[in-house]
Amino acid sequence: MENYRERFGFYPAKVLADKLYCSRENRKWLKEKGIKLAAKPLGRPSAKAVENHVSPGERNPIEGKFGQAKNGYGMNRIRARLKNTSQSWIASIILVLNLVKLAGEALLWMGFSAWEDLKVPMESLN
Repeated sequence: MENYRERFGFYPAKVLADKLYCSRENRKWLKEKGIKLAAKPLGRPSAKAVENHVSPGERNPIEGKFGQAKNGYGMNRIRARLKNTSQSWIASIILVLNLVKLAGEALLWMGFSAWEDLKVPMESLN
């Protein structure tokens, strides 16, 4: 969260989190900062808490990216001895994931711009 704040100058409005992140301490900190937590509530859920619950498919894209990083790019096979080395490997894998996504979007947009150049006016066909 602090890295997000340093990068963008503010905290996010909402956080999607799994059970591991949703400790009482983290919930209290998020509430103090005014950040909405979308996660399973502690204890018996009230009607208000049910509306903040994360639907089953909402985290699928996030979990899918973790799976892609682990299976496709070897994030689950990092065996570095030092913490800094492991963090560097993880950061590199995330960078590659982002570059692959951006490259796909760039090709898509380049294709659209090339299509505009190839369009032939209807008057020239007659």
